[in-house]
Amino acid sequence: MNVAVLLFDEVEVLDFAGPFEVFSITGKQEGLNPFEVYTVAEKSPVSARNGLSINPHYTLANCPPPDILIVPGC
Repeated sequence: MNVAVLLFDEVEVLDFAGPFEVFSITGKQEGLNPFEVYTVAEKSPVSARNGLSINPHYTLANCPPPDILIVPGC
């Protein structure tokens, strides 16, 4: 399943990094890879809280269709 993590300016780092990490490692101990996790944003780079610059994997225009969309902070 494709899991897209939406990034936007002033996003809280823990709000997107935590879910990204959880979905990324799910099933790994059993040798499974049930989730393809990627970040997506309207533009690149994104400026998170406190000026952390993040380069998303995709923009909204070219991202694979997500099965799950994570909107940090909601």
